[in-house]
Amino acid sequence: MNKLINFVFLLMLSGLTACAWYFTIPMYGYQMVKGADVGSAALPYYAYSNTTLEVINEEFKNANVAVTIEDTYKYGYQKPFKGLNPDGDTGQTFSDMATATGYLQNILKAKGVPDPKNYYLTSIDSAKSFGFTLIAAVHRPKKEITVTDKFGASSENTITCDDPPFFEPYRFDCKGNLLDTVYEWAAVPNDCFEKQGHQAILLTLTANKLLEKKPKTNYWTAERKWILGDYKSVVIDQDYMVCQQLGIESGYTEQKNIFKD
Repeated sequence: MNKLINFVFLLMLSGLTACAWYFTIPMYGYQMVKGADVGSAALPYYAYSNTTLEVINEEFKNANVAVTIEDTYKYGYQKPFKGLNPDGDTGQTFSDMATATGYLQNILKAKGVPDPKNYYLTSIDSAKSFGFTLIAAVHRPKKEITVTDKFGASSENTITCDDPPFFEPYRFDCKGNLLDTVYEWAAVPNDCFEKQGHQAILLTLTANKLLEKKPKTNYWTAERKWILGDYKSVVIDQDYMVCQQLGIESGYTEQKNIFKD
């Protein structure tokens, strides 16, 4: 019987988009604070730790992190954090970047950012079937843009926030003018931001990085690899970086054996 249980457990671990409920990575208080410094790339370690939002929020407050989980609920979702269910669900789970952007802009406005409506949460979903999404938070000064399609078609398209492609990052417009400035990005497993509680952590980490106003130009290299199908190297390189900063010997990609050949 024990052998059977062990075999079933190993099969579960080998799944590409394995759910967080059976896979956990301990995350200590000092790592939670370091995770805020790392940014949204640290999201899997919060999600897979099964640490409550209340504990994360308290660690952020004690470390004087600019945006706490409580801030995200108060300003982003416009819901009280006190008395919140442990899973953080208030019925406001987003399934698109337009909705996510609205929550993020609410937080930035409350924190005194002068042009919050010019910040967008974007995504590249080409690896979604493999279990990952490339997310970037950008500053975009225009509400209507004319850009070239990222995926094969060379035609120019004029799009607004009513069009789903608007919520993809664009370095240049079709005339070669600089468009988006990326201030935060991460390649994250889909199962790490399916729940509202995890999405709240993502929004909190992202908002903190946006307040720093430090452009991350390395995003464009990662995006190019991603679009060409080399998402594996992007995820592994990022996970290695996060492990180094959090002081974790073995990252989630290795522990979950995600890219087993």
